[in-house]
Amino acid sequence: MRGELLAERFRIERRLGSGAMGEVWAAQDERMRRDVAVKLVHAPFEAREAETQARFRREVQLAGRLSHQNIVTVHDWGEVHVGGRPVFYLVMELVPGRSLGKRLNEGTPAWPLAVGWAAQIARALDAAHREAILHRDIKPANVLLTPDGTAKVLDFGVAKFMGETMTVHDLTATGTLLGSPPYMSPEQAQGAREIDHRSDLYSLGCLLYHAVTGRPPFLSDSPWAILRMQMDDAPVAPSALVDGLPEPLSDLVLSLLAKRPEDRPADAAAVHDALSTLLMEQSVALGGPGILEAAELGHIDPVAGRILGKAWELWQRTQAGADEVLRTARADATALRDEALARIETDRRIARALGKEAEEKAATAKAAADEAERMRDRAQGEARLLREQAETEAQRVRAEALADAERIRAEAARNVPQSAPSPMPSIPPNSPNSPNSPMEDSAAASMSPAAAVIATKLSLAREADGNAADRQPLAVPRFKVVRDGYDRKQVDDFLGKSVPGHNNVRTGITDLERQQTDTVRLWLRVQGRPEEDAERVAAELIASSLRQAEQDHAALGDQLISQGPDGSPMLFPLARRGYDRTQVDEFIGALEAEQARLQVRQNALSHVTKYVAGQIRAQ
Repeated sequence: MRGELLAERFRIERRLGSGAMGEVWAAQDERMRRDVAVKLVHAPFEAREAETQARFRREVQLAGRLSHQNIVTVHDWGEVHVGGRPVFYLVMELVPGRSLGKRLNEGTPAWPLAVGWAAQIARALDAAHREAILHRDIKPANVLLTPDGTAKVLDFGVAKFMGETMTVHDLTATGTLLGSPPYMSPEQAQGAREIDHRSDLYSLGCLLYHAVTGRPPFLSDSPWAILRMQMDDAPVAPSALVDGLPEPLSDLVLSLLAKRPEDRPADAAAVHDALSTLLMEQSVALGGPGILEAAELGHIDPVAGRILGKAWELWQRTQAGADEVLRTARADATALRDEALARIETDRRIARALGKEAEEKAATAKAAADEAERMRDRAQGEARLLREQAETEAQRVRAEALADAERIRAEAARNVPQSAPSPMPSIPPNSPNSPNSPMEDSAAASMSPAAAVIATKLSLAREADGNAADRQPLAVPRFKVVRDGYDRKQVDDFLGKSVPGHNNVRTGITDLERQQTDTVRLWLRVQGRPEEDAERVAAELIASSLRQAEQDHAALGDQLISQGPDGSPMLFPLARRGYDRTQVDEFIGALEAEQARLQVRQNALSHVTKYVAGQIRAQ
């Protein structure tokens, strides 16, 4: 056909290629004076049929409406005779370059370049799908690459025309295979008459799989085996075949190759966005514009190239700012670290100083505790010594008091008269001979001073007696001399012997009471109680013990006085000139009553001493 004038307009020059659907020739449009490509469609049917002509005209007109930089433009169509048989022809723009199929046969390109081609094809499909035009035969042979890297898709509408025509003529039932099995979708392999744009997306996935791995997803010597694998088998992940292939790219390819259309991306625009985003993310991750340059999008997709370029510049500025922020942060962190280390060192010095001070205080506290322990031991020793001394002194005083009391009783028993004289009337308190009267009896005036002092002390004891309110106050007695009175000498001798011992007992009891208070004060000190309570506590203990002792010695006073045959006291022998018997009896009765009380108090004090000593030993 070289040199022939087709349709009196297109001068055929050279053949560009041939395929299952026809041959492509370079030609000269003599009317428009431009280079074009003429595709002769080889159809296994009668081209003169009106229905077939109408179908071809419709598909060509639809394809001619597509005007996109990634789609080969259709200029015209017609019917001519070639080799004596009628054929359809399709006039298209002449694209310089070569097919993607030939490029892939030369070797597997870098994955960014393959992604760049796929992004351009996706843009072409998006433009066609928006016009409701499907390609139905996306494969490397139907994509042309220009010298500047532009990818252009050709043969829109041809595959549909061929498929519908063969269906009408029932040619598919005879086993005639239409399409390219390595790039055919599962629904096409199953012979579905109704397919949608997602079938083209599957074919794009097969093309991209081939571009990044060097082979289609399924291979076999039998086209029918490949169709079966397209329908049933799962492809191997591209990342498993190519080292360093980004996982997001591998995942995107597998999603395009999903068996069910609804599992694939929504449309070609979504695929284009995913591929562009992948290029940008990988470019940022690898730290340079090399990937964008490798994809060659800046030459064939000015808008996308400028967007990606501006994004790269923005990323570089952002990265520079981030680096500056990072440097500032590192400097601040270093300063903060140095400051923290300085503070830590200062805190350590302070901690060491505080630790040393704490050790010194601990040593001081230990020394104080040791001293307190020694003082406690010393105090306990002193307490034991004082207790022993108090017990010894109390026993001595008690023994002396008991001896004096026994001696007094013995003296009193020896001086009891054998017969009781008739009682003499006592001296009234207001009589001329009363102790309160200035007049003195000659016999009273002759009483010794010692007897007068003793009588005064005994009168005080008599006033302390429980029955003192029923007696006459004695004061200093002036004994009246009567014929039947007591012998004065015997009375004086008795008193001279009895009263000193009686006074010694009283003095010993007083000392014992004072020692008792000191012992109680020591007891309170051992218990940690206030020592100011010693007198009160001692008084309470003595009072409690005294009540018990009084019950035990209630009859002591009656036992000290003996009685004569007539029931009167028999203390002294009678004499013609002597003291008044009544007064002497009362005086001596008071003396013996006080001796009984002193005996009771001495017993109470002895009991308290033993109790307190026992409590101290228990502490």
